[in-house]
Amino acid sequence: MNNRLLDYFNNIPEVIRLKELKNYVESNEKIIEKFDEIKDLQKKMVNAREFNQINQLKVYEDEYKKLNSELLDIPFVEEYLELMNQVDLMIQGFINNVEYEINKKING
Repeated sequence: MNNRLLDYFNNIPEVIRLKELKNYVESNEKIIEKFDEIKDLQKKMVNAREFNQINQLKVYEDEYKKLNSELLDIPFVEEYLELMNQVDLMIQGFINNVEYEINKKING
């Protein structure tokens, strides 16, 4: 069962394309650098929000928007991020269906 399920997911067109783009993204130093900068800014925004540093939060948010825009200008990054979201939603849907069916069998 596990192998069939894995084969099924690996042959979904979105997953195939996501894997292709993942290789491109992970081999591009500029993209990796931008993703790392964005992650760092996200952490700073969380901390600024937590400590109610409104002015600093605004600075971080503006910088985040700029970096995100630069990242999305790189070829294939927007498609990569959209596909990641689509595949995640597919997996979540599958998990929800499995949980529903298990609960239905357990609870009669």
